[in-house]
Amino acid sequence: MSETQINLAESPDFDLGGLHVSPARRRVAINGSGRELEPRVAQVLVALASARPEVVSRERLIDRCWDGRIVGDDALNRCIVALRHLAKEFSPQPFEIETVSRVGYRLIESTNGERLPRTRWRLPASAFVLLLLVIAAGTGMWVTNRSPFGPANKAPASIAVLPFRNLSQGDPFFAEGIGEEILAQLAREPQFRVAGSTSSSQAGRSGDVREAARRLNVDYVVEGSVRREGDQVRVNADLLRAKDGVRLWSDTFDGKLDDVLRIQTAIGQSVANGLRRSLTVSSPEFARPVNGRAYALYLNARGLLRSSIPTGGQDALTLLREAIHIDPNFAPAWVSLGDALELDARTKGDEGMIAIMPEARRAVQHALQLDPNLAEAHAAFADLVGADSAEGVRHLLRAAALSPRTSEGIMWQGAALHVSGDFARAYAAFRRGHDLDPLSSGPMKTMVDNYALSGDRGAAEAAINTGFPNDPMLRNFALARVAWFSGDFSDAARRLSAAPEGSRWASSSKLGLQNVLFMMNLSKEPPSRPPLPVIGTGRTTPVRLWMKAAPSPAEWQRRNRSSEAELVYRDQNVLGAKLMLREGRAKELVATYDSPTGLLGMHRGEKVGTCYLQNAAVLALALRGMRRNDEANEILRQADAAVRAAYRQGVVPTWFDDDAAGIWALQGKRDAATEALDRALLRGSAHATRTDLPRLTDEPALASLRGYPRFEAVEAKYRAHYARERLETAQALHLRSS
Repeated sequence: MSETQINLAESPDFDLGGLHVSPARRRVAINGSGRELEPRVAQVLVALASARPEVVSRERLIDRCWDGRIVGDDALNRCIVALRHLAKEFSPQPFEIETVSRVGYRLIESTNGERLPRTRWRLPASAFVLLLLVIAAGTGMWVTNRSPFGPANKAPASIAVLPFRNLSQGDPFFAEGIGEEILAQLAREPQFRVAGSTSSSQAGRSGDVREAARRLNVDYVVEGSVRREGDQVRVNADLLRAKDGVRLWSDTFDGKLDDVLRIQTAIGQSVANGLRRSLTVSSPEFARPVNGRAYALYLNARGLLRSSIPTGGQDALTLLREAIHIDPNFAPAWVSLGDALELDARTKGDEGMIAIMPEARRAVQHALQLDPNLAEAHAAFADLVGADSAEGVRHLLRAAALSPRTSEGIMWQGAALHVSGDFARAYAAFRRGHDLDPLSSGPMKTMVDNYALSGDRGAAEAAINTGFPNDPMLRNFALARVAWFSGDFSDAARRLSAAPEGSRWASSSKLGLQNVLFMMNLSKEPPSRPPLPVIGTGRTTPVRLWMKAAPSPAEWQRRNRSSEAELVYRDQNVLGAKLMLREGRAKELVATYDSPTGLLGMHRGEKVGTCYLQNAAVLALALRGMRRNDEANEILRQADAAVRAAYRQGVVPTWFDDDAAGIWALQGKRDAATEALDRALLRGSAHATRTDLPRLTDEPALASLRGYPRFEAVEAKYRAHYARERLETAQALHLRSS
């Protein structure tokens, strides 16, 4: 074969140790058993096979398989590892690939199951000792009788990458970003269990490596520093063993800004080598070269976004737009642009969010066009279309599949399972995500909320007390949330009232307290302001929506004028639609359902999802009001099937019992409906989620139960519960309860 770049389509089939290789089809087979290869892996196999049994240098492989482009050593290493794994999948093994140190690789073909002999290099004893000393010096350690790392390719190594220190003027997030990218590289690898970035950042603030490792429950720690002067970058990195602080490897990497990705990859590879692990997963985010200046701008913008300070959105937008101007094909920058637009919109209220969403969606969609395998892009797009929609779930699952070993990926999977009604597996995923990122508030909040919403208040409180031992204000606020979800409004009010003025939880606590007092009829003033805009489901926000009257026809149309408006106003629309039903305005609701916008996230022809049960009940009532009974019954049938499927999975949230009761009441299953309501109250629910009306008897879906003795008995329990909570709240806050 010629020495030009390998063209798989023009490469002839050949046999290799009993293995039939078809380059054009990227397929290998033996005795009828076969598999498909990735294009680059197939090219490397063809290059090595065409030269067998000669040694092929790394440079020659790169010339033939990457057309001479500059690529990191890890790109070729991954292909070699993939081919070695491939060979071991067949019996007898058709070939081996031998590494010739400092030169390249040689493919050794098997004959009748017998491997061809390797070339043996013999060194005098003195030279062999010298070679060992050189290797030891090059790896930053002396060779001893027993390696501290153990055998290669054993169980995943638990490791944390602490924030890299910034030794430069300016660029405050540049060093931190480099550390996070190294963390992300290792987290993609099955041979590592990597602590989440948020927890690693928090644990690293102490400066004590062993203490950080203890808090993160890892055996190894990577730390380092970054110095940038103009276009020059120097990165120092160290690998330490947590139990004794021994430095296992240390090195310094110098280069230009354009070399940063290569430096990050080299550090990741060195860490893997130091722990005798293999890097086998490609890095899809950076499959192409990126301009170093654009990458530096991107890292600084990501730092601003991680801070979650709303005012940081504008600064991040400026950096990202400049990065995209420099390198318009850098997909991660487009994803972050969408994130920055959304963060900035949160300072502009509901209408500001609606105005910005089309641009944010276009940015993330463009990122997906540039790189369909960018996990963060799929997750961001799910958020922008509604994570509880069918399209959102598909993107969440794709994001999770692309990032299966990170805390973020596991949490994305949990979110998709949760809105799909597979609550038991969702809760398990949330716990795994928290285990990987134990100090991060996101996984902790999700896990605690779902413990409480599943009726296990004890587990929720235990997680809070364990997770926030040194932050009494945060612990108190979290316990107030759990009390709210558990129907213990008096305890929630007591804790919320204890937040000191001027503390970081003062504003949220004041809003929550106003909400409790108004709900308990201990105040005539509803909460002073509505919650911040929420994209997607808002079930776990402990603030109830209050609406005195149904929206006017003009207001209803304004809130449903586009898919973006419908999504932002979803919670308000559910409550508004219930009030509209009480006013006999089914026609307006059905007209919205028939429009491209859909009603409350539901569209004609789409299957009813588990998280849309309350909405489905509203729609069914509206369709019945327009005498479209067949459609209403079909929606209720689908909702009933979703309910039963979720119950078969095991544990369900308390709000699910409420919603199931509405579906069953509309189907005439009065006993099942009242049992679900009774079960919800016993498990802690007090009909206090965001879009419920104040009393059970106000709910349109439960209207058919009025007068039914079993329902009246359950409703009396709810009234008694609220009366008791009202009295206890007044006593706790020294208020008059009359």
